[in-house]
Amino acid sequence: MFLLKLFGENLLKLLILLGFSLLFYNTLTTHNLSQVINPQFIGNSKLGFGLLLVLTLIQAIRTLDWRHATACNCQHKTGQFCYIVCIGTLILGLIVPINPLGSITASQKGVKFMQAGITIPASLPLPAEQAALVITDENHVRYVTALYENTAAFIGKDISLKGFVYRPDHLPDRTFLVTRFEISCCAADAVPSGLLVEWNNSQSIKNDSWVEVHGKLATVDYLGNKLPVIKAAEIIPIKPLATPYVYINN
Repeated sequence: MFLLKLFGENLLKLLILLGFSLLFYNTLTTHNLSQVINPQFIGNSKLGFGLLLVLTLIQAIRTLDWRHATACNCQHKTGQFCYIVCIGTLILGLIVPINPLGSITASQKGVKFMQAGITIPASLPLPAEQAALVITDENHVRYVTALYENTAAFIGKDISLKGFVYRPDHLPDRTFLVTRFEISCCAADAVPSGLLVEWNNSQSIKNDSWVEVHGKLATVDYLGNKLPVIKAAEIIPIKPLATPYVYINN
């Protein structure tokens, strides 16, 4: 009876490890991983997956090795609560899809550089003589930081930006924010950052819709701060980007 109970517990542990291995493999082999962590840590994730496979193999050997169970004669007890937590986490991971963060999360976190009295950190300077600024995945963090830091140097310059639409509280009329989430380590530390856009027909553009904006840089007063704003000449609806986030290391 003891051996049967021990075998059942070992089998349950093996199934849990196999489930997490499957979840890990599915995340590693799809585009979902870039929506969870900064790509510079993908190597660490692969190493972790390798260690998980080793643990799963060890548990499989222990489960099938009756000699170990006979010779061990010890109580391998794991609390039921531990199993419930592991199984519940596994089920949620397998059935709940990974979706990009959007305006609801942005409203909970607050937009970078847009809180009243915020101190803007120093950034790498942008060449003021640059005729037009095209904000891309690779330069988003650096360019947006520099535009908030030294707005006056870029007034009147042509600028283009892609992102999703979000409307913080107390925005001026005909204005919305086009933003991306910046990720330093993982989605848990994601912070929305972007630029305000002024557009006469702004109400026709829904929250969380993705757009490409072309216009000229100006300023607007928001919560006591003078912030950069794009006076839009053209707004093009686009599909959500395959990689919706930007990363701090860029």
